[in-house]
Amino acid sequence: MGCHLGECHYLEGNYRAQARVEAIRIALENCGIDPERFRMEWVSSAEATRFVDAVGRFSAHIKELGPNPLRVRKVEEKVEEKEVA
Repeated sequence: MGCHLGECHYLEGNYRAQARVEAIRIALENCGIDPERFRMEWVSSAEATRFVDAVGRFSAHIKELGPNPLRVRKVEEKVEEKEVA
């Protein structure tokens, strides 16, 4: 999350974050992670309700996507290692 564009006391930080969003999505995809597991939201510190709503929606979305495939793969590899040993 970041401040609304043009409203951040860090001046340019949220613009830099916005510019990085697509790069992050590409990096996730290259690592085998669905880029839908990443989301950028613009929320001011005065928007508590909006913050709670955004976190709730994203949490529900992640639950719909299911477990992180990299974590599942790692657990499967550990199980295979134990079976071989």
